[in-house]
Amino acid sequence: MAKKKKGQLRDIWRRLKKNRLSMFGLIVIIVIILVAIFADFIAPYPYDLQNYSVAKQFPSKAYPFGTDNYGRDILSRVIYGTRVSLQIGFISLTVGALIGTIFGTISGYFGGRTDTVIMRFTDILMSIPKVVLAIAVASTLGPGLVNAMIAVAISSIPNFARVARASTLTVRDQEFIEAAKAIGAGNFRIIFRHILPNILAPIIVQATLGVGISIILAASLSFLGLGVEPPTPEWGAMLSAARTFIRDEWYMVLFPGMAILLTVLALNLLGDGLRDALDPKLKN
Repeated sequence: MAKKKKGQLRDIWRRLKKNRLSMFGLIVIIVIILVAIFADFIAPYPYDLQNYSVAKQFPSKAYPFGTDNYGRDILSRVIYGTRVSLQIGFISLTVGALIGTIFGTISGYFGGRTDTVIMRFTDILMSIPKVVLAIAVASTLGPGLVNAMIAVAISSIPNFARVARASTLTVRDQEFIEAAKAIGAGNFRIIFRHILPNILAPIIVQATLGVGISIILAASLSFLGLGVEPPTPEWGAMLSAARTFIRDEWYMVLFPGMAILLTVLALNLLGDGLRDALDPKLKN
């Protein structure tokens, strides 16, 4: 069994390596994660160090990304912002994926009234645009890092519930599920031991693509003042603070915006590659 799983992982990796854009995305994501982990050693200055004598300084050798209106080094804030943005993206997405996958799997497996109740509630959430839903939750809870993660997590639940339900419907009537029922396995044992492992592929793809969406949502909340509070560096909050100076000090907006663009692009490229690599129809 272990050899079979290793063989499957090897095949997936082999197909993924053939996609150059996906490998580029993977490399970029690895670099971004390393930057977030070692931000304390990479950043040239503390992210909250204010020096009004060099405020609004254009990019230079001493300040490669320039400085903001408080004289803080933008490069250091972008580097530390990587840690905050990834934290929000990955943690909120993980929570939303776990809750959505569990509810979607239960809905697809039991069907009937359970399916109707869960899916109608999911439909209500999906009828509300993600940004509006996140803003509503964040406005209710108030600004802050934890509240922003809760808002983003709630907005990501419906997509995972839908994906998990659809995948469960294709698996629940297969022979190995019937065999598990025949030997007396309970419903929840079947769900967690037999169904969930066999529907992970589309969920992994959805999660990879969803991290980018979560980062954008978190940045949107911070831009509107409903996310991370100053002086904590976060890309959306940096954009919000710099929008007043966009005409003359355009670099204040450029670098945080480029960080968001590059991260989300890399995640989308990796997600597309994983989708193709995990698709059984593409096996050689």
